[in-house]
Amino acid sequence: MAAAKIFSEKGYHLATTTEIAEELGVHQSTLYYYLKSKEQALEQICAVAIEGYVSFSEEIRKRKGPVSVKIRDVMFQHIITIRDRPSFFKAFQSNRKDLGAAARHAIGRQIRRYEANIEAILKQAAAAGVMRANVNTLHAAMALIALCNSVSIWWPARSAEPIERIADELAEMFMAGIFLAASKSTKSRPAKLS
Repeated sequence: MAAAKIFSEKGYHLATTTEIAEELGVHQSTLYYYLKSKEQALEQICAVAIEGYVSFSEEIRKRKGPVSVKIRDVMFQHIITIRDRPSFFKAFQSNRKDLGAAARHAIGRQIRRYEANIEAILKQAAAAGVMRANVNTLHAAMALIALCNSVSIWWPARSAEPIERIADELAEMFMAGIFLAASKSTKSRPAKLS
């Protein structure tokens, strides 16, 4: 979407509908046939940016198998969005606070469900006895999400590594910080989600 590109480059407040129309190659009046407002465009961008996060995290949370694989898979799925929908992700990260109250609350509910799924996976690690006892699962969930989100700031400008390798390395680093030293992460390619 042209609006995602413009918002990610200029920010929501500085972007104009004229610039969005120019990016699309249409007159501004034609743009309003598809979008009622700049705010509606931001709502659509945010919805696309986080599309699938709740469903993939729920699927991974419910799956059988080692928690290390679940953590690796959830981080991979999160980070791959940065490659697949970069403008949407960046616009969401920078501009979601500018959403109207109703849209902000709707997005917030999805974000909290995603966070709860991540924390539930980490609680599984605690229950399995592979995580250090002094790790707060809420704090660890927030750290995992922040680590994944940070990739949008520096990739690909600072690293030419494929995003899949970056996801794998960050998962190893994260697990090294929270798992007991005797625990071994299970290295595998993330499973395909249905």
